[in-house]
Amino acid sequence: MFAGILLVALIATVGIRNVVPADALAPAIVTLLFGVAALTAGFALICRRDRFRIMWFDLAGSLTFIGVVISVLIEPDQMVRLFTLPDQPE
Repeated sequence: MFAGILLVALIATVGIRNVVPADALAPAIVTLLFGVAALTAGFALICRRDRFRIMWFDLAGSLTFIGVVISVLIEPDQMVRLFTLPDQPE
């Protein structure tokens, strides 16, 4: 399950690469991972069986951890470029 979710995130990253500038790719990946982790945690809250609930929470925590590790690689300038208008000089 974990490998499948990471594979889907990799495929989404390849798709996002053509839409988002190269500087904004890492923040987009981190946002995608945090979003998938939040959905996984929400699914864990809905799950009734304790064994599966723990598995879904572990998966959500792992995705969050990977997102935090990747977010360490993001430079502050990359985040600023996400929110500036293209007409403005840098």
